[in-house]
Amino acid sequence: MDGADGMSETMEGPSAAGLVLRAVLDLGSAPRSAIATRARLSPATVTGQTRRLTAAGLLREQAQTTAAPRVGRPHVPLTLDTDNTVAAVHFAATTTRVAIVDIAGAVRDVEALPHGTPSGTDLARAAAEALAGIRERTPEPLRPFALGVATGGRVDPRAGLVHDHPYLDWRGVPVRDLLEQLTGLPTTLDSHSRAIVHAEQLFGALDYASSAAVLFVGNVLDAAFAVGGRVHYGPGATAGALGSVVASAVPGGFGRLGELSDHAVLRRAVAHGLVSDDATLPGLLQRAAVDGRIRALFVERARDMAYVAAALIDLLNPEKLIITDRAFHHLPDVREAYRAGAAARSAVPDAAARLVGTSFPGRALETASAATVLWPLYDDPFRAESAALKRMA
Repeated sequence: MDGADGMSETMEGPSAAGLVLRAVLDLGSAPRSAIATRARLSPATVTGQTRRLTAAGLLREQAQTTAAPRVGRPHVPLTLDTDNTVAAVHFAATTTRVAIVDIAGAVRDVEALPHGTPSGTDLARAAAEALAGIRERTPEPLRPFALGVATGGRVDPRAGLVHDHPYLDWRGVPVRDLLEQLTGLPTTLDSHSRAIVHAEQLFGALDYASSAAVLFVGNVLDAAFAVGGRVHYGPGATAGALGSVVASAVPGGFGRLGELSDHAVLRRAVAHGLVSDDATLPGLLQRAAVDGRIRALFVERARDMAYVAAALIDLLNPEKLIITDRAFHHLPDVREAYRAGAAARSAVPDAAARLVGTSFPGRALETASAATVLWPLYDDPFRAESAALKRMA
């Protein structure tokens, strides 16, 4: 699907078909009457749209319920046809994750590929090879119909480019076109921060119409936000860098930006003799649960990032600010440091309560990458299908 055609950059709402599909996603399984209520559409509109969506293979009818007989048409429940899946690829600083995710957001299969910092072409080729292996072992009905890709840095979905990635040292890499050629799948590319907002709206804690922001804290530090449910893109769609925010908010300014990454925390743990040179961040987090010296490193970072969280809350006033720092989920002391710091520095009275973790601990990156292609599907399924066909023509 094309980044320009598949993503709405306006404040327009989803189509009637999108509203129906979202209602079924929310309800899980429901008769047309419940779908109409949830989607706020007329019964006639829902009947027409469910007929189209069923014919397209996105919805399916379940066996009729055993409720007592009644006059009129039986209430046959509809559900998503989760045989429909998409492929998902996330490029991180040291690992590429390749997954199969169904249209309800469930991760069906995943493979992690450690890497150094090779070229964009090399990483794209390795991801495509891994995906080919996953597709080969995936039963025919579950083979993906599209590919969603996410990564950090300045990402332009319209052009399909990663303009720059601070850790991979990519400059102007045509990631979308590379993977589309290598996999034969219509491909959508976006930044992982914007993709996380979309994933939370579809499958997580956010309402479709909510205002929200994401503070991504990993080896890349960036952010994204939505207003009235629509994620902000802007000219070139490359917003999200936190350098100027860190420079003005965090003691030490730009010089501190590189010291707040996952890699920097791991490097300090090694330098202090707390772990060996071959330690990994997941292993460091496990050790932090029982070793206060390691835990203090994550708490120190959280205190610094709380300055940024407070600045984002004061600037954007989101209903929720989602923190993707993996330590936020694993370590109560880190959550407390974020919330206490935000409360102390923000002018918003309930700033601490607005900070939440991801709805997908352990699978946030796979879910977010899938959301780059699933969001257009749930926004306007037939337009998304048309855009995919147009790109692959």
